Amino acid sequence: MKPHCPCGSEEFEAAVAFSLAGDGSVRWVTVGLRCQKDGAVGVYADWKIDYGPTDHLLTLV
Repeated sequence: MKPHCPCGSEEFEAAVAFSLAGDGSVRWVTVGLRCQKDGAVGVYADWKIDYGPTDHLLTLV
């Protein structure tokens, strides 16, 4: 399913954010999108990471 904005646009800028634990391991990965037409933003997906090691996740983006 393709994401779409309430304004009808299907063109977005994407960002990925990582929440790190005190030891530097990744705890959460979040994907946000910003509509290029009207600037609306939202979080479209997030995942809790409950395994280790997690270094590979930072290098995949």
